[in-house]
Amino acid sequence: MEKLEQVDLLITRGEVKRADVLIAKKLRSNLNAAERAELLLRRARVRLLSARPDDALDDLRAARELLQDDGFETPQNMELLGDCYLARFELASVGFADRQALLAAEQTYMRIIEMFPQYGNLGWIYYQLGRVAMASNQSERAVSLFQQALLSPAYVSALTAYCYERLGFIAFYEWRDLDKAVGFLNRAVDTFPASEDRAWLVQVHLRRSRVLRQMQNYEAGLRAAETALALVSSGSVENRPVMAEALLAIADLLTYIGQRDREVVSRLQQFMQYAKKPLGVDVTWSRVNEMLADAYFNLGLYDDAIVAYRAALQFNPDHPWELSLLYRIASSYYQLRAYQKCIEALHNLLDAAKTDEQVINDYRVYEMLGAAFFALGQYAKAIDAYERALLLDPPDVNADKIKTYLEYAREHL
Repeated sequence: MEKLEQVDLLITRGEVKRADVLIAKKLRSNLNAAERAELLLRRARVRLLSARPDDALDDLRAARELLQDDGFETPQNMELLGDCYLARFELASVGFADRQALLAAEQTYMRIIEMFPQYGNLGWIYYQLGRVAMASNQSERAVSLFQQALLSPAYVSALTAYCYERLGFIAFYEWRDLDKAVGFLNRAVDTFPASEDRAWLVQVHLRRSRVLRQMQNYEAGLRAAETALALVSSGSVENRPVMAEALLAIADLLTYIGQRDREVVSRLQQFMQYAKKPLGVDVTWSRVNEMLADAYFNLGLYDDAIVAYRAALQFNPDHPWELSLLYRIASSYYQLRAYQKCIEALHNLLDAAKTDEQVINDYRVYEMLGAAFFALGQYAKAIDAYERALLLDPPDVNADKIKTYLEYAREHL
């Protein structure tokens, strides 16, 4: 039927908005029950592709009433029904996931296997069942289903890559088997058809990057993250959250590689342009500002470093390394020769340690305090700080330096 061919062509091209408009127009014309049902089935697919599974399910119910159960229960229609139920579960707001929708998806897929064991797209059905199993925290069953999907016929050209990606996900997050994880994800990349939309590969490369980072293969992890960034940057539609995720991954890996502070600053500044700045506490933004501050410090941009360190503490008031950040703020002031502010920052550090009932056992805190007092000519206080530093048993070379300045302070006093 020409009406359906036009719609099918638009859906194949991914022009779902145009397809939706054309279907709505055709539904207003004079149609018999079968024609109306076919259009509703196609609109259900369009609505599923538009992330509107509830509307898609409404269309499927209407189509079922027009066709009756015997006419509706083809493997293709049941597959669409199962996909809509699964999407309804996955797209639900956090805390409002509909477990009944997940169960309905599983039951629908199982009926397809039972009723149509020769169905040409059975691989997709097993793959979707694997995703249902993952959502139900049944990782072993999910692995078995993905392996069955790899052995079954399918119309979906990228199904092999999809299965390997899910196996990689399970190997990384469930089994913590890094070698298997990176192996599966590499296969996902290698088997993904060149004719498909490359945007899907972005998350695969980002996950490869995370696995390689855990393996301490930072250079390879960096290449994977940069590949993800290149893919998302070349997309026809700007995806700001994914762009921000890739930029943050790159900056993080650069900090581990070292000696590339200008690139770290550049990538983090780009991240801040693409990511939405939070209004309150946010550990990610705290980490971003900490990395930015360290890079600024290494580049000798101490004023910028101080601002960023303070932002890191503001975004995470319960920062587990609060004392370390306060020490780095003091170091920045010392490098600026703002000795009084350095002393104030170190006193803030000591007060915070006392409040948290932590013992300061790093001699460098008191060594810097002594040096700041010495620079201001407050030799008695410098002597006290240097003596405290020596009590914390610094290495021999550092101890000799502290003793030298301790003697200078005594002489000046």
